[in-house]
Amino acid sequence: MDQIGTLELSTENIITKKRARWAQGYNGKKACYIDKDVICYLCGNNVKFIAEDGAETVFNFPGEGVGPFDAHSLSHCFAVAEQCLNPKIYVFVYPTFRQTSVLQGGAKLEYTKLFFSSSDYLCSLSGIPEFDLTLWNYNTGSKLCTYALSRENIPTSLSFNPGNWRQICITSEKHVTLLNIEQSNTLFVMQPTIIQFGERHWPYDRRVRLPPADRDAEEITENERDIPTRASTRMTRYTIDVPKAAKAGLVGELAEKLDEIQDETERVKPVSQVWTPIGDLYIGCAGGQIIKIDGESHQGKVIYYPPKKARVPDSRMSSAGIHRESMVDIQMTADDDLDKLMVEESVDCIGLHKRGLYCAGRDGVLRLVDVKSRDVSVLEVCKIGVPVTSMAFSASYRHMVLGSEAGSLHLYEPGTPESLRLLKNLHYGVFVAISCLPGNEHCVTCRENGEIQVWTIDKGQLVSSISVDMPAFSMACSPMLNVCAVGTAGGYIYYLDMNDVENPRLVERVRVYEGTVTHLVYQETGMYLLSVSEDGHVFLIDGRASKNFKPLAHTGMKGEVQSLSSYTDSTGAVHVVVTHNTSGNKRSGATHMTTFSVTEETMRDLRYNCHSLKYDFKDKSISKVSLNMAIPSYGSAVTEGGTVYTLAQTNKKVHQHKLPRKEDLPPEKELEKIRMEPDAEFPGHQLPGGQVLLSPHHKWLATYGTDGTLMLRTIGQMDKTVSVTPHDYRIGGVKVVAFAEDSQNIFTTGYDGVLTCYTWNYTPTGLGKAKSAMEAARAKKSKLMTSQMEENEHIVGMQEWTPDRESRPMSERPVTTNREAKEKMKRDEALERDEIYQTPTPTPEDNSTWLQNQELEAFKEEDKQYAEIKKNLRVSIRDMRRTLQSMLHSNATLPELERLNRHEFDLDIEEQMRLQGEADQEVERVREEIEFENLAKMYLREMIKRECWDEMVVKGRAVQAFNSNLEVSNFPMRERHKQFLKMLETVKKRRAIEIAESKARTEILELPQKAAPTTADEEGGEGEDDDGREQPSTTGSLGYLISVEDILGAQYGGGSDLFYSQFELHAREQKVNQIVLLEDAIFRVKQVFNKEFDELFIKKEQEIGKIAEKNKRIKKIIADLEFVEDVIEPSLTIAEKPEMMLTVNDDEVKVEKFYTPEQRKIMEKKQKEEEERRARERGDNARERALNEMMGGVLEVKKEDELKKDIPRPSFITTKAEAEWSEDEQKIAKDYERRVKELQEEREKYRKQLETELRKNQSIIQEGMAAFDEMLNTVFMKKIKVMMVIYQEELKILRLRYSLLIEEELETRENELNRLLEHKTAMKAKAAQTLMETNKSVSAYRDTYDIYLAEDKVMDKQFKKEFQDVSALQQDQLYRFFKKRPRALKITRAEGDASTLPNPFADRPSTARQNAQADQYMANQMADLDKLSNCPEGVEPLVWDRLCRYRMEKVKSENKVKVSAQILAEMTSFYQKRQEQEEQYKKDIDNIQDQLSRLREDRNRFNLNLEVQLLLKQGQVEVDAGSFIQEYKDSALIHRSVVEELNNNIQQLGESKIASMVESKDFRKGIIQLEWEHKKMLMQVEDLQNKMKDVQFIKVTREIQLFLNAPDYEGRKQGEVGKLEQTILQQKQIHEKNLSERKKALKELERTIKQKENDNEQLLKQLEDLNVSVHERKHIEQVNADKQKDSGAEKRYQEIVQRRKLVDLAKAQAQEVAVLRAEVERLRMRTFPALVQVEH
Repeated sequence: MDQIGTLELSTENIITKKRARWAQGYNGKKACYIDKDVICYLCGNNVKFIAEDGAETVFNFPGEGVGPFDAHSLSHCFAVAEQCLNPKIYVFVYPTFRQTSVLQGGAKLEYTKLFFSSSDYLCSLSGIPEFDLTLWNYNTGSKLCTYALSRENIPTSLSFNPGNWRQICITSEKHVTLLNIEQSNTLFVMQPTIIQFGERHWPYDRRVRLPPADRDAEEITENERDIPTRASTRMTRYTIDVPKAAKAGLVGELAEKLDEIQDETERVKPVSQVWTPIGDLYIGCAGGQIIKIDGESHQGKVIYYPPKKARVPDSRMSSAGIHRESMVDIQMTADDDLDKLMVEESVDCIGLHKRGLYCAGRDGVLRLVDVKSRDVSVLEVCKIGVPVTSMAFSASYRHMVLGSEAGSLHLYEPGTPESLRLLKNLHYGVFVAISCLPGNEHCVTCRENGEIQVWTIDKGQLVSSISVDMPAFSMACSPMLNVCAVGTAGGYIYYLDMNDVENPRLVERVRVYEGTVTHLVYQETGMYLLSVSEDGHVFLIDGRASKNFKPLAHTGMKGEVQSLSSYTDSTGAVHVVVTHNTSGNKRSGATHMTTFSVTEETMRDLRYNCHSLKYDFKDKSISKVSLNMAIPSYGSAVTEGGTVYTLAQTNKKVHQHKLPRKEDLPPEKELEKIRMEPDAEFPGHQLPGGQVLLSPHHKWLATYGTDGTLMLRTIGQMDKTVSVTPHDYRIGGVKVVAFAEDSQNIFTTGYDGVLTCYTWNYTPTGLGKAKSAMEAARAKKSKLMTSQMEENEHIVGMQEWTPDRESRPMSERPVTTNREAKEKMKRDEALERDEIYQTPTPTPEDNSTWLQNQELEAFKEEDKQYAEIKKNLRVSIRDMRRTLQSMLHSNATLPELERLNRHEFDLDIEEQMRLQGEADQEVERVREEIEFENLAKMYLREMIKRECWDEMVVKGRAVQAFNSNLEVSNFPMRERHKQFLKMLETVKKRRAIEIAESKARTEILELPQKAAPTTADEEGGEGEDDDGREQPSTTGSLGYLISVEDILGAQYGGGSDLFYSQFELHAREQKVNQIVLLEDAIFRVKQVFNKEFDELFIKKEQEIGKIAEKNKRIKKIIADLEFVEDVIEPSLTIAEKPEMMLTVNDDEVKVEKFYTPEQRKIMEKKQKEEEERRARERGDNARERALNEMMGGVLEVKKEDELKKDIPRPSFITTKAEAEWSEDEQKIAKDYERRVKELQEEREKYRKQLETELRKNQSIIQEGMAAFDEMLNTVFMKKIKVMMVIYQEELKILRLRYSLLIEEELETRENELNRLLEHKTAMKAKAAQTLMETNKSVSAYRDTYDIYLAEDKVMDKQFKKEFQDVSALQQDQLYRFFKKRPRALKITRAEGDASTLPNPFADRPSTARQNAQADQYMANQMADLDKLSNCPEGVEPLVWDRLCRYRMEKVKSENKVKVSAQILAEMTSFYQKRQEQEEQYKKDIDNIQDQLSRLREDRNRFNLNLEVQLLLKQGQVEVDAGSFIQEYKDSALIHRSVVEELNNNIQQLGESKIASMVESKDFRKGIIQLEWEHKKMLMQVEDLQNKMKDVQFIKVTREIQLFLNAPDYEGRKQGEVGKLEQTILQQKQIHEKNLSERKKALKELERTIKQKENDNEQLLKQLEDLNVSVHERKHIEQVNADKQKDSGAEKRYQEIVQRRKLVDLAKAQAQEVAVLRAEVERLRMRTFPALVQVEH
C-alpha cells in the first residue's frame, strides 16, 4: 500500500494553489488572532486558520498527539505541544509554517498550558507529576528557568503582563500568585508574591486567602472558631498560646495547610484574568465576581459581587391563562434586567479594551463593564445566544472573536453591538456517521443530536444543515439517488431529499420497528437498504423512492449486532455478513458471525420465502448460516469470493476468514460445534476495538479503532499499510471512516467532534491504482445513471414531510380509551343477553411500526383461516358460562355451611395460582423485612446489653424510698483491665521507694536542732499545719501525709500515703503516676459506697419481705371483717431491679401472639392432654372422700371457722306457735336463745380483736418503712459527699491531663519550629551559594564592561592618529562629524493617536518592539549621516568613507557599552535582591530562634509555675462573682491576718481623712461664697461699661433720622408696601398676557407644521409618481437609444455641454453683477447723510 502514496490533510492554499486537504470542527477551546484578520484554533490533530472573510487553511501538526496551543498575534507565530512521553513544543511561523524552534525537556508526561508574552518568551505548564512552570526563549529554543507549582492548587489561568514580560500572574482555586522574573545576564529566576486580600492587621494566613464568594459572608477567625471554655478550667496565669497545628499534633505540610483545611467559607474561584497598562489585574471568577489587584501594593479586593438569586414566592392564579401570560411578562422583564447584571458564569472570559472591560461566559451575553468608576456598571450589552468559552482581541483591538462550545465563532467590533456576525457555526457534537452523495461532490455527516450537515468534498465548506429533531444513531446515503437515510431512536428512518444540497428536504419517515436503528447500510446499487434494530433483527428495505422506501422482510439474530456489511455479486445476489455478540458484554467483541443471501428469485416470491405475513425470512430461503467465531472480533467487511475481514479482540490484528460454501456445511446440529478459525492474520492496531471498511471498488481495506489510527492496505498486499492518526486515542480515537465515491478522498471523524478529509499524494506507481478506482466509480455511475435519473425525478416530486402529514385530525383518530369503553359495553351487553360476543377486527394505531402492521395483517389472515373453529369455541364457552351461572344460582340457595366461596368457581386455575403465588411472595418479602428489622434490633439490644450490663462488675441500680420520691443509686463499675492493675502496682512500688528515699534523705541531711522560730513561723503558713504537713485546703479531698480522721476523702475509703503533693508535680512521670493513684482512689471510694449500698438494698428486700408477711395476715383480717381498705404492697421497681428490663413477660405484650400451624398443633395437643388429666382427677378420689367423711374435709379446726357457723334452729319454732310449745320445747328454745346470744358476743369480741391486730400490723409496717426511709436519707447525704469527693479528684485528673496535653502541644510546636529552622537554614545556604555565584558573575562582567568602556575611550583618543594625514582644520571638522549622533527615537504608535486607538496598551509598546524600532531608526539615521552630501568641503571622499566606517565602529562600541551597562545594572540589581533575600532568611532564622527561646521559657515556666486546686470556705473568697462563674485569673491567695491588719489600717486612715475633709469643707465653703460675690460684681461692671460704649458710638442714619422726625412712620411704610404690591400685580397681568400670546403663536406654528407635513406628504406622493415617470421615460430612452444614430447622440451631447457652459457663464455674470451692485450701494452709503439716534 505504501507504493501507492501517502495521505495528506490540507485545504486549498491561497499562496501556492496546491491540492488541499481540510478538517472541520470546533469544540470551544482557545481561538485567537494570529494576524490582523486571521484566527486560529485547534481542530483535532490540526491547527485551523480562518480569515474574517471565510478563507481557511489547515496545518497538520507533525508531532505525536496534540496538546495545548497558543498563538502570538504580534510575532505571527504559534506553538503546539505534543501529547506523549517526553513531549516537545513546536513553534511555527504563520503563514509559511516554518518551524522556528523545538522546545524540549519541559515535561515528562504532558503539558497543560502554553502562553506567549508580548515579546520573545513563551511559558509552559507541565502536568502530572512535576507541575513545573517553564520559561523559554522560543526564538533560540533555550530553557531559561523553571518554577515548581503546588500539586494541589492547579492553575485555572496564567498570563504574562503585556507591558512587562517579567511578570506572570497565576490563579488557582485558593490563591492568586504573581511571579516576578529576575535576570542576571543569562541567569533567570522566578520569585513568587502571593496577592493578599483583606485588612493589613489580619494574620498572613488569613490575608492570602481568596475573598468570600458572598458579600455578606463573615470571616471566621481562629479565636471565633475555637470552642469557648470556662475560665476556671484554663490555666489562670501562665496560659501559653500555641498554634492550632500544634494543638492538632501536626508537623510539616499538614501544619501549614491546617487553616485551609478548616476554612469552611465558600470563596471565589478565579477562572480568567487580564492585565492593565499600569500593571493592575482584573480577575473574573466562576461565581460572577470581579477582583481588582493593585500591581504596586499587591493588594486585591472584590469590586463587584453578582446579585443574589431572588426567591419568587409561589402564588395562586385564578386561571391558567392568566398565570401563563404573567410568567411571560415576568420572564421578559427578568431577561432585560439580567442583561444589565453580571451573574454566575458571566465572567469566564474577560478582555481589556480602551472602552472598558469586556466580559462573557456561559450565560451567552457579552457585556462591556465600566471598572474605572467607583460603582461597576454595564455600559454595553450584546446577546451572543450561545455559551462563550473563548475570547480574543485582534492586534489592533478593533475586532474580537468569541468562541463557543456549541461549535460557533462570532466576530464583534467593540462599541457596535449591531456588528455581531457569525463567522462559523459547525453545530458541535459527536458524529455518528459519514457518507457521500452520488456525484462525488458532497459528503453528508450526521451528529448524535440529529443534525444532518452537507459538506463540499473539495474545500470542506458547510453547504447546509437540517435537523430531524431526534437522537440519531446511524445514517447512510444511497448510491443510486440523492437520498440520505437517517436512523433514530424509536425505530424511525428519515429520508432526506439531497437533490438541492443547499436546501435539503425531509420527504419521508418510516417507522420499521420499536427499537433503535443501530445500523444502516445501502447495498452497492442502492436497490436495498439494510437496517438493524437493537434487539438483533436485520430488516431489508426497498431503497427506491418510487417504492416509497417500503420495508420488505426481516430475519432475527441472537444477541447484540455489532457490525453489518454486504456485497453484491455479478448475479445481483446480495450477500450479507452480520457479526453479533451473545455473551451480553459488547466490549468483548462479536462471538458469532451470521451470513445470508438475498437473490432476485427470493424477492420475486417474497410471500413464499417468508414464514408468515410478518415477512420473516425462512432461513433456508436466504441460506442463513450462523457460525461461532474462535476469536471474538470487531467489525466486518465482506469481499468478492466470500472473504471476510475482521479485527481480533485478543491480539488486535486483522483476521481473514473464508466463508464456507453451502455444500461444505455440516448438518445444523453439528454446525453449532464448529468454531470459525481465521485463515490468515495481518498487522493491526495497538488497542482493542474498531471497525473494518472496504473501498467502493473493493480493492482497498481500511481499519480504524480506538488508538486513533487509520490504516489502509490493498487486498493483495495486506502486510503493507499506509497509516495516519487523525484523532486522539485519549478521547476514543477514530469513530467513523468513509471513502469517497472514487476512493480519492477518505473522511474520518472521532469523539472530538472533528471531521477530516484526506487525499492521496500518489507515487508514480499509485497513479495506476487511482485510475482503476476512478474507472470503477465511472462504470458504477454509468450503470446506475438511468435508474438514478428516474428515482431522482420521483423524489423531487415527493412532498416535504411534516409531523402533521402522518397524523390524522383529532376527529378521525380512533381514541383508544373510547374504543376500549365501547368494546367493554358491547361485551357486557352480549353477556347480559347471553349471546356470543365476537371481538372486532383490530385496526393499526397511530404511529405504529411496520412490523406491528404486518402482525395485524397476519392476525387477520389467521382469523379468516380459523373462523369456523373460533365460532365453535365461542359456542362451547357460552355453554360453559351458562352451566357456571346455574351452579352459582344453586350455590346461593344452599345453607351457609354448605355454600362454596366465589373463587372456587374460578376456572382460570393458572390465574388463581399466579395471584396466590404473588400473595405468598409479598408475604415472604414482608416477613423477611420484619425478620431483618428484628435482627437489627436484636443486634442493637445485644450491643447495648454487652456494653452497659454484661461488662459491668457492679450493675447500676437504685434504691427508692417507700413514702417519698427520694432515690439513691450506686456507682456502676467495670472491671479494671489487667494492664491498668499492673501499671497501678508499678506506680505504688515506685512511689513507696520514692517516699522511703525522701524520708531517708531528710533524716540524713536534716540538722539535729532546728533554729528558733521567727514571728512568721509562729504564725504559721496557710498551707501547712504544725507538723509541716499540707492542710486539706491545698491537698484536696484525699490529701497527702494527713491523718485519716482529718481528711474528707479518706473517710470514704479513698485515703493513701502515696499521693504526691500538688506542689511537687513538675515532671511528666509524676503527673502520670498521680493520675493513676487518683483513679485508684476514686475506684476505692466507689467500691466502699457500693458495699454500703448493697447492704441498704438487702435491707429493703428484707423490709419488703416482712411487709409481705404482714400483708397476708392483714388481707385475711380484712376479708374476715369484710372491710374495704387498700393494702400497702411495696415492690422493687425497674430502677431497683434493672434485670427485669432484660426479660419480657407475656402480659407486657399488648399484641396478640402469632402462632405457626406447627405451634398450634403442639398447643392443641398439650391442651388435650391437660383436659384428660383433669378428667382423671375428677374421678373417684379415695383421699378426698375419706377426709370429708371422717373430719368434714378439714385437718385442723380454726376458731374463726367455728364462729362463722350458725347454731341450728329447732324445727318446732317454725312449725308451731309459741303457745303450743311444751316445756321441753320451751327449755330448748331458751337454750337456743342463750347460745345465740353467747355466739354473738364471741363474734363481737373476736371482731374487736381482729381490728386491733389489723391496726397494729399497719402501724408496724409504717414504722418499718419510715425507719428505712430515714436510713435511705442518711445514705443519700453520704452519696452527695462521696460525689463531691469524686468530682474534686476527677477535676484534678482533668487538670493533670490538660497539663500533659499542653506539654505535648509545646513539644509539637518545638518540633515544627525546628523543622522550619532547618528549612530556612537550608534555604539560606542555597541563597548564600547563589549570592556567591552572582557576586562572581557580577565581578567578571564588570571587568568585561570595563574593557568595553576602555576600548570605547581608546577609540576616541585614537581619532587623531587615524586621521593624521589631514590638516588640523579638517581634523577638527571631521572630529565634530565623528561625535555627531542622530537624535533619540521617540517611540511612535502603531497608528493614530493613542487616545483614539482601541488598544489599551498602545501608549506602552513592548520592549522588543521598542528595540526593533530603535535599531531600525539608528540604521536609517546613520545611513543619512554617511551620505557624501554631508561631507565638508575640502575632504576627500576616501577620507570621508574612512570616517564613516570609523564612526560606525564607534557607534557599535557605544551600543555595546550601553548594552553592557544595562546588563551590569540588571546583574547588580539581581545581586542586591539576592542580598535582600539572604537578609530576609537571616531575619526569619532569627525570628524562629526567638520563638524557640520564648517557647522554651514558656515551657519551663509552665512546668515550674504549677496550678493548685484549693478547698476554701465561703468566707475566705472575696472575689466578685462574674456573670456565670467566679473568675480567679487576676486573684491572689493571702493569709487572713494580712487582710485583718489591712482592714484596721484602712479604718483608722478613713476616720482621720473624714475629720480633715469636714474641716476643709467648712473653710472652702466661705472661700467659694466670697469668690462668687466678687465675680458677680465684676460682671455688673462689664455690663455697665458695654452700655456706655453703645450709647457713645451709636451711628445715626437717615432711616433713624426719618424714624425720629416723621410723625407717621408706620403709615409711610404701609404706603410703600401698597405700591410694591400694585407693581407686582401689574407685572403678573403683563406676564399672563405675554403667555397667552405665546400660546397662540405656538398653536399657529403647530397648525403651520401640520399643514407643511400634509404638503410634504403630497409632494412625496408626487415625487414617487415623478420617479415612476422618470424611470419609465428612462427605460423608453434606453430602448430607443439603440435605434438612434450615433450622430444624434453626439449632437445632443454637444448641446448639453454648450448649455451647461452657458448656465455656468450666466451664474458667474450674475454673481459679478451682484458684487458690483453691492459696491455701488456701499459707495452710495458713504456719501448719503445718516441720522443716528444716540441712546443714553
